[in-house]
Amino acid sequence: MSENEKRYRKPQNIITAIFFIISIIIAYQAYIYSGWQFVLLFIIGFFIGFTLFHARYGFATVYRHLVEDHITEMLRGHMIKFVVVTILFTLIFQFNIGLSGNLPDGAISPVTTGVVIGAFIFGFGMEFGSGLAPGRMNTAKGGRTALLFTASGFLIGATVGAVHFSFWNTSLPNGPQISLAKDTPLGFQGALLLQLIIFTLIGVGSYIYKRRTRPPALPPMPKGAGWTKFLFGTWPIWVGAVLIASLNAAVLVVQGSPWKLTAAFTTWGSKIAQHIGLNPSSWSYWGEEAPVKTLNQSVFLNNLSVLNFGVISGALITMSLAGLIRFSKIPPKLMITSLAGGFLMGYGACISFGANVGAYFSGIASFSLHAWIWALMAISGVFIAFYLEKKLQITR
Repeated sequence: MSENEKRYRKPQNIITAIFFIISIIIAYQAYIYSGWQFVLLFIIGFFIGFTLFHARYGFATVYRHLVEDHITEMLRGHMIKFVVVTILFTLIFQFNIGLSGNLPDGAISPVTTGVVIGAFIFGFGMEFGSGLAPGRMNTAKGGRTALLFTASGFLIGATVGAVHFSFWNTSLPNGPQISLAKDTPLGFQGALLLQLIIFTLIGVGSYIYKRRTRPPALPPMPKGAGWTKFLFGTWPIWVGAVLIASLNAAVLVVQGSPWKLTAAFTTWGSKIAQHIGLNPSSWSYWGEEAPVKTLNQSVFLNNLSVLNFGVISGALITMSLAGLIRFSKIPPKLMITSLAGGFLMGYGACISFGANVGAYFSGIASFSLHAWIWALMAISGVFIAFYLEKKLQITR
């Protein structure tokens, strides 16, 4: 069987059933604690996880392809995603569209030293040792074992970042939060036009670059046969981009704020720290960036937790349907780099108000100036890490 004809393995029915039952329990608990609105958030998150698996979406994947192989196809997919989500967000903000009277509020954060340093650290860690990218769910070396170490490192890093949050964002030079739509003469129409022009220029420029350099095609991915292509196949990049953008808009309507990921990891890590005897309520993050009461409440009262439980459930069930919940022994070097890369990503994301979801995706769609700075610094981190890997002849 040729590389282009690869198929996923048979579905892991027992594992799928277990994940499905767990998902039902989570959705039920969300309903008991918080009502149907949180159940809806869980369902939206489930479809985000389902889409991530098929769409080759991810900040990590697109920029790793760009710096390592000069492949720009996924970058153009990101621009499609940004065009769609920015237009949808603009409509939602201008017409105050929200479920149950929730007024939509964007992912806007101040421009601080933490944003600059944290985004760079995130990008560096992502390139140097990450296996957490959605696009690597079905290709990661060592099966999904490396991904577990990366996710664990991210959880630890996002928790440690909460301890140092005030140092990076209050003690060091910092500025205000700036919305290109609300805090400049551009207004929503002007800010929308400006960002659409930027997305178009990046898309056209990347296509011209492709024609000149003729990079290799994207690596082939496993696919389904017949009707199973929808469940198991890799979708066209533009389809994934439109769906992810639409789902984030749905999150904004339902919970009043866009999709964020890192804050949920910081919450979970802080709760674990509290259970082992530490005092996270004294950490600067709690009280400045998030309410202290979250530490003593059920996770099912936390909208970001429920949403991201849905994302994880959707990804895991889709992976088990494709026969990909398999683990294998990995060399110590890969284990260490995966853990270290995840830690850097989690730490950098926490001190910079988010990662590739909250700061990059949702932040740019919300017209936040900090998001553009975050993107530039994170990309710089990717390039520096890639350069050091080549210079020091480090292989992953």
